[in-house]
Amino acid sequence: GLSDLRNVLPTSVFERDLIPILAEMLIKKAPKMTERQIELDFPQVACAFAKLQLQHRPLIQTIASCCQKPNMLRKLNDWGLCALTWSYTDGFPDAEFSEFRASLRLEVARRGTISEEMISRSQLGPDEWQT
Repeated sequence: GLSDLRNVLPTSVFERDLIPILAEMLIKKAPKMTERQIELDFPQVACAFAKLQLQHRPLIQTIASCCQKPNMLRKLNDWGLCALTWSYTDGFPDAEFSEFRASLRLEVARRGTISEEMISRSQLGPDEWQT
């Protein structure tokens, strides 16, 4: 994943060159993505960027915007909801995303089965977060 690339490439190349290219590709692809692609891919991307402390505002805004489409948060699997909640709380705490964070928290409360520990552990990835 991204963290593997970060370990192999010099930090300047990774953050200055590679991340903007990847982010712009995703931004351009976003309008053509299906809801299924959004619900599976964007939580992973947001979580990776938050975990690596990568701030690419246009991509972070695009992910929030796509995930706020009607009923999109209800379609996320539990890990995806937890990952987005953790990412936009710990990784991207900007006031700009307060409305999105509130929407995420409302969906967490609506489900009634997601704990704060599950949200925190989501940064471990979809396979490890519940073990």
